[in-house]
Amino acid sequence: MSGVGSQVDQRLQNFRANLLEKPASGQVVIVEIDAKSLQAMDSWPWPREFYAQAIERLNQFGVTQIAFDIDFSAHSTKRQDQIFAEAISRSEATVILPTFRQLASSEQSQYTESLPIESLRKNAFLASVNVRPDDWGQLNQYSFGTRTADTARPSLASMMAEISGNIDENFAIDQTIDPATIPRVSFVDIVRGDRLIPELAGKKALIGATAIELGDRYPISRFGVVPGVVIQAMATETLLQGTDMASLGTAPPLVLAAIMLMLCILIRKSHDQALVRPAYAIAFVLVVLIFLFEYLHFFTFSNVPAFFFLGTFLILQNFLATALALKTSRFFNDISNLPNETAMLELIGGRKSLNIATASIAEYHELLVVTNNATRSDLFGNIADRLKFLALGEQVFHLDSDIMGWIVKEEYDQDIAGHFDTAAALLQSPVMAGDTRIKINATFGISSKSIRRSKVAAEQAFTAGVKWTWYDEEAYNSVGLKQNLLVELEQAIQKRHLDVVYQPKWDLAKDRLAGAEALVRWSHPEQGLISPAIFIPILEKSGRIDELTYFVLQRTLKDLATWDQQCGGLSCSVNISARLLGDAKFVENAIAMVEASDIENEQVIFEVTETAALADPELSRLALDRIRDAGIRISIDDYGTGQSTMSYLQRMPVNEIKIDQSFVKTMTFDNANRVMVKSTIEMAHALGFKVVAEGIEDQQCMNVLIKYGCDVGQGWHISKPVDSKVFEREWLGAKIIEAQKFA
Repeated sequence: MSGVGSQVDQRLQNFRANLLEKPASGQVVIVEIDAKSLQAMDSWPWPREFYAQAIERLNQFGVTQIAFDIDFSAHSTKRQDQIFAEAISRSEATVILPTFRQLASSEQSQYTESLPIESLRKNAFLASVNVRPDDWGQLNQYSFGTRTADTARPSLASMMAEISGNIDENFAIDQTIDPATIPRVSFVDIVRGDRLIPELAGKKALIGATAIELGDRYPISRFGVVPGVVIQAMATETLLQGTDMASLGTAPPLVLAAIMLMLCILIRKSHDQALVRPAYAIAFVLVVLIFLFEYLHFFTFSNVPAFFFLGTFLILQNFLATALALKTSRFFNDISNLPNETAMLELIGGRKSLNIATASIAEYHELLVVTNNATRSDLFGNIADRLKFLALGEQVFHLDSDIMGWIVKEEYDQDIAGHFDTAAALLQSPVMAGDTRIKINATFGISSKSIRRSKVAAEQAFTAGVKWTWYDEEAYNSVGLKQNLLVELEQAIQKRHLDVVYQPKWDLAKDRLAGAEALVRWSHPEQGLISPAIFIPILEKSGRIDELTYFVLQRTLKDLATWDQQCGGLSCSVNISARLLGDAKFVENAIAMVEASDIENEQVIFEVTETAALADPELSRLALDRIRDAGIRISIDDYGTGQSTMSYLQRMPVNEIKIDQSFVKTMTFDNANRVMVKSTIEMAHALGFKVVAEGIEDQQCMNVLIKYGCDVGQGWHISKPVDSKVFEREWLGAKIIEAQKFA
């Protein structure tokens, strides 16, 4: 559980940081290469004389240090390199240039250190800017330095703060420091400004990129995605403010909790519920202690294992209390007063070759509505009276709330089918529950191995639509069952028995209908509605997913052409399986279908999952290039669940990204997800992408997305998926198009 524990611990740290938040010291000033500077200087990469000018101006302002978070490991022109080198040599302020450790080549596991070119490093100090994300991809830790082969290099933060430490040790970045309070000055204002900036005197200047288009952005747990130079500044502030606290780890609070709990046990000489309050009190003490020690900057520690220990203790306490309460009545069901599963296990003992039968009552939740505890007891007693003629020793057991069980009489062992025919007949007529007549529907299962297997068999019978069945582990997960489902699915596609439904998509900026997403539904004649999560993987594995996609695309194009006559310009998106991107024939056929339709190609959107685009980048790019060249728009679905970056997607022929609903649904109460959604919208717009947010389930969520400038919204708050007739009737009317109000 270490992975889960680390995430819980990080969330607790963020919570404490929110309460203990403080401003930056003001000693570090970020000279940011922002959008304003890029636009004003109108070129990238910049000639190195710009950096030389920055050094000269910052010296005029009286800064004590000038650190660069910019790569200078490659030569520029000879003149530009010379200008920059001379500016460094003339600087009265200490100049720090970055180095970074990287693999020597893609074919080797050895590392090398990339240094600034020799002419630049003669009069400058060198510091490592390497950062190491944790297992969750976040940069919450920072090091005192980096070791490459035999070379130990101090980190940029260590060098700027002038504080040394063990080169192999990390410290936690102090996220109680609000990065918004770190002073910032635009690079162009330094270089081309016509006034002195006296507030820079005596400060440490850190020059780095904050413009979105330059990338260099990383996630940290509390503040989401931030520029790399901000992380370097926060690490420097951590050292300057002395908040790089040592961590005592997990052992001390765990040992303390155990000792305190043991003392309570010895004092009370009890193991009952009287110890629950002390357990909560110990947890409270640990919370107070960590707040106190972190506030005083003494040290920190992790309470998660101690909390887990105390939680386990409370669970065990509850279990023991329950066991004591059931000690005298553990063999009987508390509703029906019939023997329960424990009693049945006692009866079975170690005996073998017993056939265990169970009856699972269907629609049990409806019985709860028409019965109370007294009549429910009467109901199960009457069911048991009917079934006892089939049971060994005429003993029927109430195993679960809706499951009865018995051991089959020996005379029925050779005629199990007849046994269950009799059981079904016994339950054919209504059963009395007090004065109410109840119609019972049940499916039966049987196993010679265990009660559990017999229960599963009863559920298998219900799923298969038969009255009874033997437990069969292999059949439960068999390929044959999937094959039958595949055959039925192929027939459903051929006979057009599948349905295509549409979930409306709302233009948040213009407050009007933007289009819809096409979704497939399969209503099985016996098993009811089957989730796409079940049958789509079956089609993908069998290589038949193209047939389903053709069907959905054809139906969508037909419906969209009809809607276009009433409301021109609507778009509709169709999901394309990852397996189909590598099928050139499918891509050409799909494009041909769109071109043969009565709508414009740009009204059709092909949705491809983020993981699909990443699976085979080259192959995906070829397919997506062909689709976009045909005028069909491309959307990256489930954005945020894969490993792609916005800069990576910029190189793909993509029109829009669709933020996964797991982030949208929770962003109103989860700060990290809210930051992720906001930053994604900003970066996507900066790179020319349209943004769709799915999973809108309330008006508050929708208001936040409108505030953040999201383009299109989709979710149950707007509408659940509806069939084409309902969509046409309720979503293409004049009233809906003019304005839509959501309850």
